[in-house]
Amino acid sequence: MRSCDMKSKVKYISLIILIMVNAFSFSGCSNLSGPTDEEVIKAINENKYYKSGVGVFTLKAPIVILEKGSRNKDGSWPVKVKVIITHAVGKDQTSEPKELTPTFNMYKAKDITGVTIWKAELVL
Repeated sequence: MRSCDMKSKVKYISLIILIMVNAFSFSGCSNLSGPTDEEVIKAINENKYYKSGVGVFTLKAPIVILEKGSRNKDGSWPVKVKVIITHAVGKDQTSEPKELTPTFNMYKAKDITGVTIWKAELVL
């Protein structure tokens, strides 16, 4: 009789562990899952490299996400994207559009109001 009790306890504990692991996966726990496509695009659009002005790049087409990597040891998530950019070469002149495929490391940060947001850091 004791072996049956032990087997049912093991099954019960295994079921609890399985439910807990799946709950974290399905809920999208921020420590286990990376940024969504929308969060990546928003963070890149707000990146200091892609603002208008002399010497700064301007995005000319929607950002296309090519590949999302797995989490790095430093907690960031690498994301490779395709962008089409121009940059100012003079007062009223811009360069021809150019297609690039940069990689950004996405990481969580707090903005000035204390809200947690995703930040995009260009990998050089």
